[in-house]
Amino acid sequence: MNKNIIYSVAILLASLTFGACSSDDDNTSAGYTVETVSQAPAWQVDYSGSESRPDWQEPNTGDYENWSIMLVQLEDALKPYVSGDDLMALFIGGQLRGLTSPATSQGAGSESDKGSFVLKAYGNEADQNVVSLTLSYYCSQLKQTFSRTVQMRYDMGKVYGLEEDLIPQFTLGAAKYPVVKQVNPASLTAFANAAITPAEGDIVAAFVGSECRGVSTLNSLTVFGRSAGEHVTLKYYQAATGKVYTFPDAVVTVQQ
Repeated sequence: MNKNIIYSVAILLASLTFGACSSDDDNTSAGYTVETVSQAPAWQVDYSGSESRPDWQEPNTGDYENWSIMLVQLEDALKPYVSGDDLMALFIGGQLRGLTSPATSQGAGSESDKGSFVLKAYGNEADQNVVSLTLSYYCSQLKQTFSRTVQMRYDMGKVYGLEEDLIPQFTLGAAKYPVVKQVNPASLTAFANAAITPAEGDIVAAFVGSECRGVSTLNSLTVFGRSAGEHVTLKYYQAATGKVYTFPDAVVTVQQ
């Protein structure tokens, strides 16, 4: 992903139907519209794709002089989709250095136990050498590959993920959404004009057309894009009033 991309998030009006909702005063002239809903919206990003299961092959251990162990855990957003057919692979310099399936399959153990991978990573790198490695996770239920590349010091025989959790932000590396940008809702002028102050239980979401591209209950909203320059609608659910605000006119320029 190009870190210098400037992603213009143009807030346009999208149509979204809520059960048992009513229209409130039309505030279009103020830059937003409002409707009241009977319950919190079930906004959710759809990470599903159409990728076939990769034909990743186990590395030939005889080609490598040393190894280390990585205890990789999935972030909470992906845990519900874990199955025994999932794969976790480690690549260094384009070479597959480690491959494994989930340590716990779907339905086994508690929800917090799902999404754990014990990966034996093979290498010829010198001890303490800093390497660029890519972790790739294929989710069979979503038919989607998620990848993250990091710089890491290679310690022979070390077990990564014990002293501190190793939880890559795979949702930021979804092949379906190659453009990822961060928005701080609390800093948006449009929200301030509507007298919105983020509070406990509030939800903010980004949409492209009717497709949800980001949801957050915090001040930081991650917007997932298929390409730079997509037009995005922001919607805000205010828990205290049961109102959903839609902002058709505000324009936000986000630089990463």
